[in-house]
Amino acid sequence: MFMCLPVLHRALLPWMNNQTMLVPLQQPIVFEIEGFDILPGSGPFFFLLALLVYMLVMLGNGVVACVIVLDKKLHRPMFVMICHLVVCDLMGATAVLPHLMMDFLMGHKKIVYPAAIIQAFCIHFYGTAVQTILGAMAYDRYVAVCEPLRYQTIMTSTRMHLCCALAWSVAFVLIAVLFSFHLNVPLCGKTIQH
Repeated sequence: MFMCLPVLHRALLPWMNNQTMLVPLQQPIVFEIEGFDILPGSGPFFFLLALLVYMLVMLGNGVVACVIVLDKKLHRPMFVMICHLVVCDLMGATAVLPHLMMDFLMGHKKIVYPAAIIQAFCIHFYGTAVQTILGAMAYDRYVAVCEPLRYQTIMTSTRMHLCCALAWSVAFVLIAVLFSFHLNVPLCGKTIQH
């Protein structure tokens, strides 16, 4: 069995080299997106469907945020953190759906490099921010359950805002570091396959 490994390695090596061969790309870099094939004439239907989803996301999150802001009884740590999740959800939906709607409506499947990087940054930042905010909410619940008598003195308004700011900051730094590694890497091609 182990005798086959060098033969397999020699057989796969040319194929792997062809897959990672760098192609010099001309400026401006425009990516072609493949894999989201829709039937001709059905683009407006998918546009309206995505528009409906986007409007529902905006309306639902807007109502939750307004209720939390207007009702003074909801100005407690958990509800303020839920408000941060609402802002994060609005950011995530806005990073994806408007460009997707335009692709459905216009039928072109291209995106320029800077727009692709900005969209990817926003989507990754959204995903990381959700996780860090949920971590801050878990800390809040941990303090509420384990120290119920001291909860008001431990989770003050200042500490709660510090936890939320730390959650957003950690998410931003993590994704900024990730994308700083990516900026100087040569690209392999201009086709994105899904």
